[in-house]
Amino acid sequence: MKKSFLLLAPLFLLLVQEVSPTEAIKLDEFSYTKKQVALAEEVVKILEEDHFLKKSFDSVQIEAFDLYLERLDPNKNIFLSSELNEFKKDIGNKRDIEDNLKVAYDAFKTYGKRYLSRHDLQVNFLNNISENDLRSSKRIIRDRSKAERHDVIGELKNSWKDLIVNDVIQLMLSSNSIEESAEKTLKRLKNQLNYFNQTRNEDVFNIYINSISSIYGPHTSYMSPKNTEDFDINMSLSLEGIGALLSPDGPYTSISSLIPGGPAEKSGLLKAKDKIIGVGQEDDGEIIDVVGWRLDDVVELIRGPKDSKVRLEIIPGTSLDDSNTKEIEIIRNLVKLEDQAAEKKIINIERGNKTFKLGVIELPAFYFDFDAYQKRDYSYRSSSKDVKKLLRELNQENIEGLILDLRNNGGGSLYEANALAHLFIGRGTTVQVKDSKGNIQGLGERWGYQFFDKPLVVLVNKFSASASEILAGAIQDYNRGIVVGTDTFGKGTVQRVDMLSAGQLKFTESKFYRVSGSSTQNKGVIPDIEIPVSFDVEEIGESKLDRALEHDTIPTAYYRNFNRVSSHLDLLKEKSHTRIDSSLFFSSMESRKEWRRANDITFLDLHIEERRKIKENIESFVLSQENKLRKELQLPTFQNYQEFLDRDEDPDTLDVEFNVLDEAANILSDLIEIKSGPLIASLDRTG
Repeated sequence: MKKSFLLLAPLFLLLVQEVSPTEAIKLDEFSYTKKQVALAEEVVKILEEDHFLKKSFDSVQIEAFDLYLERLDPNKNIFLSSELNEFKKDIGNKRDIEDNLKVAYDAFKTYGKRYLSRHDLQVNFLNNISENDLRSSKRIIRDRSKAERHDVIGELKNSWKDLIVNDVIQLMLSSNSIEESAEKTLKRLKNQLNYFNQTRNEDVFNIYINSISSIYGPHTSYMSPKNTEDFDINMSLSLEGIGALLSPDGPYTSISSLIPGGPAEKSGLLKAKDKIIGVGQEDDGEIIDVVGWRLDDVVELIRGPKDSKVRLEIIPGTSLDDSNTKEIEIIRNLVKLEDQAAEKKIINIERGNKTFKLGVIELPAFYFDFDAYQKRDYSYRSSSKDVKKLLRELNQENIEGLILDLRNNGGGSLYEANALAHLFIGRGTTVQVKDSKGNIQGLGERWGYQFFDKPLVVLVNKFSASASEILAGAIQDYNRGIVVGTDTFGKGTVQRVDMLSAGQLKFTESKFYRVSGSSTQNKGVIPDIEIPVSFDVEEIGESKLDRALEHDTIPTAYYRNFNRVSSHLDLLKEKSHTRIDSSLFFSSMESRKEWRRANDITFLDLHIEERRKIKENIESFVLSQENKLRKELQLPTFQNYQEFLDRDEDPDTLDVEFNVLDEAANILSDLIEIKSGPLIASLDRTG
C-alpha cells in the first residue's frame, strides 16, 4: 500500500550529503539508467493523476526542459542562445520520458565542457591580472539572470573575464589588496571546480525530474532517498544546526527564513535575505569561502553537533553593496518543541491618567506533539492547549485586551489552527478545503464556546504563512478582531508526500479558502491596518515564487459576524497613521527604504574608483540616517561607518520588531477606548 502524509507547513529544505573530493569529472560517462526512466514515469503518473492542477506531461515537457536549462545555467554565462534553441527543438520532437532524459544528459555534457572552458580561461586571466584591468569603462548587469543570453562564443568569453574583474573589485572593496583579492578569487575558483567534479549521475537526474515537478508549483518536488532522510529529520525537528532554511541566490546561498525557536532566530544576528559567503568552525577555524558552492554542501558545512560554534561571513540582505560584509557567531543546537512554544507577556500603555494593561501571546508555530498523543500521554504539548493556559493566566491578571503575535509563524498543524480560532470565535467554520476533484469541505467546530471574549489584535508580517493565514483570516472574516502588520506570505495550498520506489514526491493536492470564499493563495491576508517594516514586502511571498498557483474564490460559507471592529476601522486607521507619520523611527525607516529604491544598483562598474565612490556614498547615507535618528532619540552617535558596524546590540527604540509591537499595542488601546464590553457574537449570518 502506498504510504503518504499531508503537509501544511510552507517550505522545507532538502539536503544532500557532501561527497569527498574526487578526480576530474568524466562527462562522457554521464547517462540515464533504466531505473531512472521507471522512476521518472512513476513521478509523472502521480503528478498527472493526483496533483491539484491536473496537467499532462505532454503539456509541460517543453516548459520543464526550459526550466532544466535555466537551473543548469541560471546566470546565463554557459549556454549560447543558439544551443538552447537546438535543445528545445530536440525536446519538441520527443514525447517519451526516456527520450527527454537523453536530451537532458546531452545538455549537461555540453554544460560541463563549457564550464571547464570557463574555469581555465578565468584562471589564466586571473594569474595575469593587473591594476589596469580594474579601470575599465565597461559595466555589467548585477543580476545576470535578467540579462539576454550571448549569441557567439567571443561575447561569452568576454563576459567570463568581466565577471572575474568584478569579483576582484568586490573583494578589494572589503579592504583587500589586489594580490589578496586575486588569491581569494583563485581559491574560490578551485573550490568551485572541486565541487563541480563531485557531480554525480543522479544529480543530473534530480535536476531534470525536479524541473518537471516544479512546473506544477513551487511546493512540488522530488526528494531522492538521501533528501528523504533529511526531510524526515526536518519534520521531527531533530536537526542539529542553526535553524535556518537556505536557498540558492545566484552564486550565493541566501537565508529563506529562520525556524522559530532555532539558534539563528534566537541570536537575532541572522535575517531573511542575508547571503552566506563564508563558513568557519569554532573560534579559530578558517573561514571557508562558499561562493559558488552547491547548496547542499553549504548546508553540510553549517551543520554540526549541539553546543558547537559556527562562524558565518554574511552580506546583510539590507545592504546595497555586496562588499559590505560582517562575521557572526551562532551556537548550534537542536530545534526543540519547547523552543517553539507560545509565550506571554504584559505591556502597559500609558495615556494621560489611564494605563491600558494588555496581554501579548507570541506563537512561533502551530505545533502538536503527535508522539505523546499517540502514546495516550494526555500531558502532550500543543499550541492550542498552551495558548488556552496562557489566556487563563492573562485573564487572572486582568488584561483589557490581547495581541496574538503571529509574526514569522510559518504554519504547522491545520487542526491546531482550527482549535486556536475557536478559542476566540467559539463554534463555526474556520476554513474551507478544495481538493483536486473540486470537492469543497468546511472545517471547524459545530459545538464550543468562546473562551476569550476581550478585544483582540492579530499581528502578522510577510513571513506569517499557511496555518497563520487561516487563523488571521478567520478572525478578520468573523469581524472578531483587528489584523495589523503587513500582507502575509500567501501560501494557501496543502501538500501530500507519497513514497516512491526510490525517494518521495511532495506535491500539492488541495487549496484552502477563508470562510468568505477567498483563497489566501498568492494574495495572503491583507491587514486591516498596515504597520510599515524595514523591507519591501512586495519582494517576498508566494507571489514571488515561480509558477505559484493562482488566487481564486469559492462560494461563501455560513459564519457569524461579531460586529466589533469594522465600524471603527476608519477611526482606528486614522489614529494609527497619525502616530506612524509623527514617529521618528518610522519616518527614518521610510526614508531609508525610499533611498534604496532610488539608488537600486542594476549595473556594476568595472572601475575600482567608481565602485569605491558608490560604496562611500552608501555608507555616508546609512551613517547620516542612523546618527540623525539617534540624535533625535538622544542616543550616542557614531564617528564613522566602521564604528556603526561594530556597535553593540541596539536599544529597543531602534528595533523594528519592538516598534511594530508598540504600535499594535496602541491600536488595541484605541479599540478598547472606542468600544468596551464583552465580544459576544450576533446571531446574523454573513455571506
